[in-house]
Amino acid sequence: MQEFKTGGKLLVLILFLASFLVVPGCRRPGAESDSATVAYDPAQDPLVNPPSLFTPPPKDISQIAADETLYVTLRANPNTLNPLFVSSLYDFIVVDCLYAGFFTFGKDMKWRLDNDTVESFQESDDHTEFIVKMKPGMKWQDGAPFTAKDVVFSWQQILDPNVPCQTQKPTTEPIKQCLALDDYTIKYVQPEPLATRYWNLLFPIIPRHIFEKEKNQYPDLMTGDYYNQQARLPVGNGPYRIVQWQENSKIVLERWVDYPGEKPYFKQIIFRIIPDSNIAMLSFQKQQVDVVDQVSAQKFALETNTDAFKQAGYKAWGVEWSLSYIGWNMDGSNPFFTDKRVRYAMTCALNIPLILEKVTYNLGTPCYGEYHPDSWMFNPDIKLLSYDPEKSKQLLDEAGWQVDPADGWRYKLINGQKIALRFTLLMPQESPTSPKIAAIFQEDLKKIGVKMETRSMEWSSFLEKVRKHEFQAEIAGWGTGTDPDLGWNLWRTEEYKTGRNYGGYSNPQVDELFARGRREFDFDKRRKIYQQIQRILYEDQPYIWIYNNPILAVFNKRIQGVQFSPRGIYNFNPSFLGWWVAQGQAMQSAVLP
Repeated sequence: MQEFKTGGKLLVLILFLASFLVVPGCRRPGAESDSATVAYDPAQDPLVNPPSLFTPPPKDISQIAADETLYVTLRANPNTLNPLFVSSLYDFIVVDCLYAGFFTFGKDMKWRLDNDTVESFQESDDHTEFIVKMKPGMKWQDGAPFTAKDVVFSWQQILDPNVPCQTQKPTTEPIKQCLALDDYTIKYVQPEPLATRYWNLLFPIIPRHIFEKEKNQYPDLMTGDYYNQQARLPVGNGPYRIVQWQENSKIVLERWVDYPGEKPYFKQIIFRIIPDSNIAMLSFQKQQVDVVDQVSAQKFALETNTDAFKQAGYKAWGVEWSLSYIGWNMDGSNPFFTDKRVRYAMTCALNIPLILEKVTYNLGTPCYGEYHPDSWMFNPDIKLLSYDPEKSKQLLDEAGWQVDPADGWRYKLINGQKIALRFTLLMPQESPTSPKIAAIFQEDLKKIGVKMETRSMEWSSFLEKVRKHEFQAEIAGWGTGTDPDLGWNLWRTEEYKTGRNYGGYSNPQVDELFARGRREFDFDKRRKIYQQIQRILYEDQPYIWIYNNPILAVFNKRIQGVQFSPRGIYNFNPSFLGWWVAQGQAMQSAVLP
């Protein structure tokens, strides 16, 4: 056995994000002007990335205001605060404050032990057995003891086919045994040595005494009033506990005084739910919120130079491994997108250079597919498809979609019926960028005889539709996971039913490559596997990969200790659990409208 002792305190983050759905900015469609693009260079903007924003907390904690409230904006309500079922950015941001596990990772995306909860960790020489010794005396926020039995129970529920936790199952399944050796010792067994072995251990832990109560009546742990209540006002074991969730208004958390680890700097966090980006920015300028994330490029470049903004705060800009895409439903439920030629035609018809200029103000960067150019698994041999309407026409002709001179639209005879090449793009209504991209795409498609309609839906309804595969095309985004293996539940054939392969993509070669990637310990060989996956995915075009999103956020001047990661400003250790304000830096307008 190899043995590791914990050392050095860490603030807790218990969940990794296996690729989360992102709304790239949020507000009502059409509320932003369509003014001409103005040259903007964030590197020359004096409001961008001031040194004070990144100042670490002082060793003398008496300099830190310990009773302050942090005001954070969310673009939409979380769908759930049950960590087994989290899948969107908004779920993870809140849940990360409420629960503690044994493992975490920092801005470098490297796995490590959480010494707030772990006394020791052992790994067998053949990488198949792992033993965690918990720190004794820990408890849940209702006073019940937190023990190894909670860990075993959580593992069992994740693997229970009745429990639809799409995010957690694929990475937890390699663990074939999870045993409580005593109240504070857990043994995990992964019979096959895997390169992903550490990440497989990083599954969420829920309180057994809470969730076993109505398991017989509601085996999915989701339905029924009791489990609905647990999804809204959960009992956690993390550094914060939930006090209130007022739908479409706010979520209030308070520092949990009995948390056994290092306490976060803010006494309270209030998440203000503000779908409209204009209102969010107005609240920021009035100093009613501390941070607005996913600021639209137009606002970041052109609308943050007012005297009110300069008095309130600063801008944060950095590299993030997130992307915006248009995804096709390829499961056969529509007659269009099972044909690769049609998917290629769609990509060649979208004027991405114009989108980069007019929608992202050149703050977005060209997207080469699944992996970001800064990531270790990126394939540098990917050649982007060009904007080429003539190529689109040629591909559609070859696929049998011919222009009818009578009306200029394309049709195809399928099973004796004349079918129009007409589809609907599903959009989250909170996004300001989606309507702009859709407007550009509609005009481009019209020129080649394709009609695209749009349907805008509130975020939770949008997410429900794509989960059920009830769409023809959808526009959204993904953030990065900690390891490329986390794409397992996006792209493997089997994940259409059990995971997040919403479009029904299927390629046996990709299935096999993901399986090989888990088993390959040699770093260079493993890199080549994921580079192959990226190449094949780009060749298959299940998405139009539109652009990579940068970090675009605004912070009140009082906030310090900010860090960036490939995930942006959230969902790593410590994220906002490491932010702080100096004594005397209370929010000027603490009363919320």
